[in-house]
Amino acid sequence: MLLSFEVLFIHIFLLLIPFFETTTLSTIFPENVFTAGRLAYRRLLVDPQSASLYVGANGHLFRLWAYNINITASTDGLYAHVELPVSQADAEECRRAGHAECTNGVRLMFLKEGHQTLLICSSNAMKPQLRELDALSLQERSSPENVIGVCSAHVDLNTTAVLVEWGNPEDIPAIYSGIRTGLILDNNLIYRPPLVKNNKEVYSSMRTIYTDSKWLYEPDFVASFDIDRYVYFFFRELAIERENCERTVFSRVARICKKDIGGKNVLRQVWTTFVKARLNCSTSSKFPIYFNEIHSLQSVNGRSDTFFYATFATPEISFGGSAVCIFSLNSINQLFDDGYFLEQTSSDGNWITTPIENVPEHRPGTCTSNSASVPDSSLHFARSHLLMADAVSASPPLLTLRNELLTHIAVDPMEDVNVIFVYSHSSQRLHKVAHWFKEADRHSKLLATYTLKNTGTVFAMTLLSGEFLYLSSEDNVAQYFLAQCSLHTTCAQCAVDPYCSWNTARELCYKRDQARLSTVGWISSNSKDVTNCLGHIRRMTINAYTGDTLHLTCVSQSSWTFNAEPISPSEKRQLTTEGGLVVFNVSRIDSGAYECNVDGEGVMIYDVTVDDAECAQPTSVTQFKSKYREWCQKLAKYKYSAEKWQLWYDRNAANCPKQRITDFNHISTE
Repeated sequence: MLLSFEVLFIHIFLLLIPFFETTTLSTIFPENVFTAGRLAYRRLLVDPQSASLYVGANGHLFRLWAYNINITASTDGLYAHVELPVSQADAEECRRAGHAECTNGVRLMFLKEGHQTLLICSSNAMKPQLRELDALSLQERSSPENVIGVCSAHVDLNTTAVLVEWGNPEDIPAIYSGIRTGLILDNNLIYRPPLVKNNKEVYSSMRTIYTDSKWLYEPDFVASFDIDRYVYFFFRELAIERENCERTVFSRVARICKKDIGGKNVLRQVWTTFVKARLNCSTSSKFPIYFNEIHSLQSVNGRSDTFFYATFATPEISFGGSAVCIFSLNSINQLFDDGYFLEQTSSDGNWITTPIENVPEHRPGTCTSNSASVPDSSLHFARSHLLMADAVSASPPLLTLRNELLTHIAVDPMEDVNVIFVYSHSSQRLHKVAHWFKEADRHSKLLATYTLKNTGTVFAMTLLSGEFLYLSSEDNVAQYFLAQCSLHTTCAQCAVDPYCSWNTARELCYKRDQARLSTVGWISSNSKDVTNCLGHIRRMTINAYTGDTLHLTCVSQSSWTFNAEPISPSEKRQLTTEGGLVVFNVSRIDSGAYECNVDGEGVMIYDVTVDDAECAQPTSVTQFKSKYREWCQKLAKYKYSAEKWQLWYDRNAANCPKQRITDFNHISTE
């Protein structure tokens, strides 16, 4: 099968992508782990106001204390738990229908009414239910209500939903959802249920047209947001504008007006304000690489704008990678309000830009107090002019990683800097990135990369600002410190991390305290500039033994010297992509000072002493292990030489005596 042109393009120019080199790789372990069994903990919601972490699982809902999720004593008010059972009748009906998912898994969680009420939607054996609970005790406030189109009964569908409490017709609260419905799940919808007031339906349900792929074409929904007069949906879908050329996936943002109640004759019970545009996350180069497929997204409110941080991937991860891009709400709205539209003049024709003079006075996507009063001619135009001609372009990616699939993102907003955490499903690594967003000095830096052990498939990720990161999986919920300052080994690494400060007396990194920012002996940076670290070089003493291999860590994009002489890669010494240095099979001549430099300035010195006492009896476990490794290396060389000789012997057996040397295969050098 031939590769599409786009995939082939990625293969050819892959090496041109300016992928970030990873920082020093560290393994981190959770501070706390919560589990009540193998319950598939798929949903997480943090409430900083009550310091609560809500955890939705199969048949269970938990409220944990965000500062220590291990505290499960209900007497102190920090923990609550409620079971979500399925009735016997619903469970039996589900099984008779041949469904495998006959539990009651939590799909959606929202806080409402000033964080006093928790609203959840659960699968309930393929009959989704909506229920309201007290946000602290988790006691039911009303009987569960069966709903359609709010949350999916299927666990493996990419859906989204947002609770909108204000701005709807008559300010009636409603859940807007991006969902897939139907017996064969072929109805792709952006949907709002009927609006009910005093137990009476006052406005009909609203939806996209699921029979027309121009609206939504096999979408995978990622996120949705309620902002001012609009609701925004982010998703990836098949690109209808490329349908005549090739099957391509594009990422989209769509916008609808909250006040939309549909048209009077045309687009009845259908969105009259639905518009969408492509999201362009790509490298800025002569031959740009497009990360077309969005996987996760989080919004952050700025002083005069809202920003969307998102992870994207190339179509084939094994031949490409992932990126983190940022989009501006102002740019999105400007395109929807003033941009050109695309149109297709025939069912199999090419897509062209609509002449501006053909756009009606009531422009598609424009909010009005009564959409039913919009002229039919304008609605006919809006029905076929949903897609913008231009894309919403991001700034150059904040982070690009080869062969990684970044599936989750969480952002911690801080003063003048946002710290972004992205999780890679493919490598089970967590990347921490700082993004300084001042207009005059916007830049980003990869601060750290962490390996997470035994996490399994991560279902959800969220954080408590300035404190903890939470990851949920099939088996548990894990709680990690955001800072991890103790893992920074140099002043330059430490000071640039917005969570950390460097102590010059102890030459160690600690969590940043506002009181220390101007205190003598502490170095912190409010940007990527770490010039204050110059002159504060950390020294470490390492005692090694003949035959050892040394791994000296440093920061990325660094250089090394040995006794003031530059080090070049060789069979003896190798530089790592993380900025470290590996010295193999050390001997007495490798004793000396190894200095790591960044931009010509020293940041780390290792004073290495190699004990070369050949025949001295080991006096410690460390010496014994070193001598054992040395013996193993020598034995391995001897074994290799013997096997090489045997191979030569076998090839020339006709001219040699028929006798084999000793078989060494039973000897292990590990």
